[in-house]
Amino acid sequence: MKKLYFLLFTFISFASFGQIINEFQPNAAGADPDPMSIELKGTASSSFSGFLVSIESDGANGLVDRSAAVSGTFDANGLLVVTIPDLENPSFTFVLCSTDPVIGTDLDTNDDGTLDNASPLGTVYDAIGIPDNDADAIITAGYATQLGGVSFAYTGDEPGLVFRDGTSDDWFALNEPYDDSAVFDINATDVFAVNFSPAPALAGTFGSINPVYTMPTNPTITITSPADGAVLAPGTTSVDISYNAINVPGSGSIQVTVNSDAPVTTTDNPVTIVTDNGQPYTVVIDIIDGGMVVDSDMISFSVGSINQVANIAALRAGTEGEFYELTGEALLTYQQSFRNQKFIEDATAGILIDDSAGNVTTTYTIGDGITGIVGELTSFGGMMQFAVSQDPGAATSSGNTLTPQAVSLLDLASNAEDYESELVIVTNVTMDNTTPNFSGGSEHAMDQGGDAFNFRSSFFSADYADQGVAVPTMPTDITGIINERNGNLYFLTARDAADFSLPILSTDNFEATTFSLSPNPTNTGFVTIRSSNNDVMDVQVYDILGKQVKSETLTSSTLNVSNLNAGIYLVKITQNNASTTKKLVLK
Repeated sequence: MKKLYFLLFTFISFASFGQIINEFQPNAAGADPDPMSIELKGTASSSFSGFLVSIESDGANGLVDRSAAVSGTFDANGLLVVTIPDLENPSFTFVLCSTDPVIGTDLDTNDDGTLDNASPLGTVYDAIGIPDNDADAIITAGYATQLGGVSFAYTGDEPGLVFRDGTSDDWFALNEPYDDSAVFDINATDVFAVNFSPAPALAGTFGSINPVYTMPTNPTITITSPADGAVLAPGTTSVDISYNAINVPGSGSIQVTVNSDAPVTTTDNPVTIVTDNGQPYTVVIDIIDGGMVVDSDMISFSVGSINQVANIAALRAGTEGEFYELTGEALLTYQQSFRNQKFIEDATAGILIDDSAGNVTTTYTIGDGITGIVGELTSFGGMMQFAVSQDPGAATSSGNTLTPQAVSLLDLASNAEDYESELVIVTNVTMDNTTPNFSGGSEHAMDQGGDAFNFRSSFFSADYADQGVAVPTMPTDITGIINERNGNLYFLTARDAADFSLPILSTDNFEATTFSLSPNPTNTGFVTIRSSNNDVMDVQVYDILGKQVKSETLTSSTLNVSNLNAGIYLVKITQNNASTTKKLVLK
């Protein structure tokens, strides 16, 4: 009998009810969790009750991350300031709605940027997307638009404050840190603080009418890209200079000067200039009218040069903001679809590869050796990152044995930075199961003979977190990766259930959680299937009509799906006496 699979989409109601989100700080100062103020706007003297909900939009897409009940009465200006317990840093979609969804509910099960079932939100009064990179802006725009709201384009950094115009209700954002001049509209165009009254400030105007924007009438030109002071990746051979010209007279023209060369009159936007490694550039763009400069803007940027380092310890000792080539081979210890992140290490140290731009196009398997990685040394939340700028190419070795470094909780508590991004193992630890089940972002204290350190489910797609597996109640060994958040909080994170020495997967959830697919969704042509052992796996792939389109016996963990069209598939995996079927999305 032919099997038919149907996709059911439940649509949510939304309308313009008069209650809207008016002002908040997406990444307020201080460590998470930290109570924060949110300003709502509605009808003066009317009462309101509802929920403020944060939807993950940066990896665990569609996951309900926070939900807080809010209520009160709007003042004479129609403003109501409420307090919520916490709001995790962007990227997220922030929603004002009528119903309290269960934390951890997945509204986008295939992480494709389209909400499958948003009914847990009830009626949506307002929604605003806050991305912290260009890739996430696609997700936040999808969610916010589907919910009847809007999303900011990426403003070049994390917004420290977003607010609606005190008159028009248009959205604007200030980045953190704020230079007292740049204010971005919903399209990430700088509209300048001098055009607001009063001038915006990161502290906001909670409880008072927000600043009002007045469009300038004089000729104005602003260079919007690249950013002033930017250091572009080595190998950049040309740069597009984008600008925004307002109120240019009919008799006026645009003139561009590069590094004091002769000015060139142009109608092009962007203007493309040729660049080379290690060179600085100063670009001036003028509005000319009647032979006079009526407005001007200038930026300076450079193209980086590559510093070569032999190992990761030397890389970590480098200078943030500079570009490096890691000439030695590093082994891949973990990878996830979230920001295309990969953890690598060699005999000297480990580091996180952050690739939100998707510059790495080669498919790797855990245990592969990678040589010649080029990128910029950066950090986020205190955790050092290597932002790759180009694809390193094929693995230089494969099937390498990964041996975690044996450490104690005392070692980690005393010198966690020394082990950051490294694969380690701790033995005979007891986990606090006050929170009885793992979930994405859940934290659990560990004890080892009186020494303490924290475990965090930082890898949201890991099987034990994704399936809400019970926290062990008996002592266990744990293999995992040390990661850092908020500048000084360190955690151990297991890559999957196989990293626990205890069989944490019960008989009931064994089939559902033993196997994992990553990346998923994928557009690489390959998918890695991980299980709790290295035995041979039989894999069959079916389309949504139940037709088998692929059947293989795998002796490695990599399944080639490059011959399949984009779409949704069901993957049946059988290994020894275990079998499961998982959904796979090909882009």
